[in-house]
Amino acid sequence: MFDRISRRDMFTKKIIKLFLGLASTKTRDEEEMKRERLEQYFKSPIHSYPLLQEMPWDLLVAEAETRGIPVEGRDKNAIARDLFLIENNSTT
Repeated sequence: MFDRISRRDMFTKKIIKLFLGLASTKTRDEEEMKRERLEQYFKSPIHSYPLLQEMPWDLLVAEAETRGIPVEGRDKNAIARDLFLIENNSTT
């Protein structure tokens, strides 16, 4: 009928698996929210202005080219947005 498990197994295996399962769903939601916040940040030039003013154009272009992001005919905001969003995706 029922599988008998020891207290040790219950606390070390079953509960940890339960918490890890809950944590993995929570992380997906947090990652999704983080991506949405980054997109909103770069949609408004008012919010992203301080970052873009402090980031030199040459450094931005060099980093974008290193990561394979096209820079020809694009503005600083679009390039920085792609850099941050791609970095966010690669770390997850």
